[in-house]
Amino acid sequence: MPLEVSFIFGGISTEYDGSITSLTNIISSYSEINEAERPFNVNNLYHISRNDGLVREIPLLDAVNVDEINENISKAGKGPGRTLLATFDTIASRKEYVVNLLHGQFGEDGGVQTLAALSGVRGTFGDPHVASLTMNKYAMSSFVSSLLPPEMVRVPKTTLIKPRNVAEAIKMAKSIQGPIVVKPNSLGSSLFSRLFHDPGRSEAEIEALIRTIFTYDSAVLLQEFITGDEYTCGCIVSSSKILPLPVVKIEADMQFCGRDQKYSSRVAKKTVVELDNEISDKVRSVAETIASSMDIYNMARFDFRVTKGSEIWFLECNYIPGLAKDGSFEMMLHHHGMTVIELISWIASNSTPFIRPEHYINYERI
Repeated sequence: MPLEVSFIFGGISTEYDGSITSLTNIISSYSEINEAERPFNVNNLYHISRNDGLVREIPLLDAVNVDEINENISKAGKGPGRTLLATFDTIASRKEYVVNLLHGQFGEDGGVQTLAALSGVRGTFGDPHVASLTMNKYAMSSFVSSLLPPEMVRVPKTTLIKPRNVAEAIKMAKSIQGPIVVKPNSLGSSLFSRLFHDPGRSEAEIEALIRTIFTYDSAVLLQEFITGDEYTCGCIVSSSKILPLPVVKIEADMQFCGRDQKYSSRVAKKTVVELDNEISDKVRSVAETIASSMDIYNMARFDFRVTKGSEIWFLECNYIPGLAKDGSFEMMLHHHGMTVIELISWIASNSTPFIRPEHYINYERI
């Protein structure tokens, strides 16, 4: 019986568009493959509307293209929908395997992972606890700092700002001699991330940015800026091993890769680093070590900065890497000799499924 795969995408986070581009790249790539050579059948497409949060099934035609996908999504938003929990009950009863393409808050912060686990849905959702950890940049950095020695990887000095300590944080920022980065603790796509070269002269701007971030996130990070280059490395995970992918170097304006550098005309330059390169070896080793120390299922991507002295600095972990065309993760896959379609087939066939552990313990029978 051929492998069958469904996809869930869209969502209610600010990374909705990233989810759509991941889905359209996958389906476009899938439609280009001769039907007899496709490694799996696409069963269903489940779209979560960002307007009402309801789920609607999107029809998939044999000769589908990006425009048709977007048109079908637009049409589906006008029809009746179901709650995610009701949809998961249906998916579980059908025994479908679902690839999770929900990026950002709820999609990769443990929320949808918890619902999938409770509903018994099979797929690429993974462990809710690990998703929650990786989405929390401050907690994830603390984990990496305690896991690995500084000679292997360092973590930038970071202050966690909550609404109650904004004044103290602003005072601290003014006293810092050197550039700092202000960014949300749990938003993705570098949303609201900004570099301040002279914090002492940017008090009003920093405070305004912090107040804006609090509209969308419960915490803000004030972090020392590490001069150097940005690198990112993905890992794909099977039941028996962790495979680090080729490293991608990201070169951006002023050595800072914010949202403008990722998604505007000022887009950063991305290049794949050769495997026999010293920095590539170090970054891949650190990424593999971090991934092997966590119950990561399927795949993840780790971001770093590297100084001129080849010091590795950990920035963050992306639990659900974007699979958009020409994105960093797709570049890694291609240089590894794998397409996004082959990745999905590989994960569905080789990854260990997450199984929710029993919470009730009958202690008297142990």
